[in-house]
Amino acid sequence: MKKLFVFVGDGGSGKSTLIAELAGKYPDEFKRVVTCTSRPMRADEIDEKDYHFLPMSYFINNPDLVLVKRTDNGNYYGTRKGDLQATTHHLLLTLRFVGLSKLISLGLSNVTVVRISVSEVLKTARMRQRGDTEEMIVQRLQFDATDKANVNYEDFPIIDLQASDALAEKVGHILRSTV
Repeated sequence: MKKLFVFVGDGGSGKSTLIAELAGKYPDEFKRVVTCTSRPMRADEIDEKDYHFLPMSYFINNPDLVLVKRTDNGNYYGTRKGDLQATTHHLLLTLRFVGLSKLISLGLSNVTVVRISVSEVLKTARMRQRGDTEEMIVQRLQFDATDKANVNYEDFPIIDLQASDALAEKVGHILRSTV
């Protein structure tokens, strides 16, 4: 059975980098789950590759969508139930800690959590490097502190990684868990 790897960690922990590395180097084994959004497509984005760009009405009471959230600016994000079923590839999905709690309620048996820990110093440096403003960094640090509260990981196997570990080492941990 193919696995659904769910990556959780604070902003700047390297979730997206690790997912891109796995999907890029091992395209026959790994595929990133393309999630849905109601926000407008950005100039550098491609529909069906970066997101499924859908109208806001698609997100209202849609039984096909799970892990739906509405952001402060009114945009919706969600994941199609069918996109969480791994048949040909191991799937890669990033979630916030609160999303992991929602995933538990779906009763999926193929989930492995990849939890990436990052120091506040490294997290802040990475957010600055990717161009986040100081205000965005402060908000994200506050959000991350409350996001982890009351999350029960006991329902899934867990791979614990450190953001400071070499990328190849992190990839190796994931690869070993697929056998």
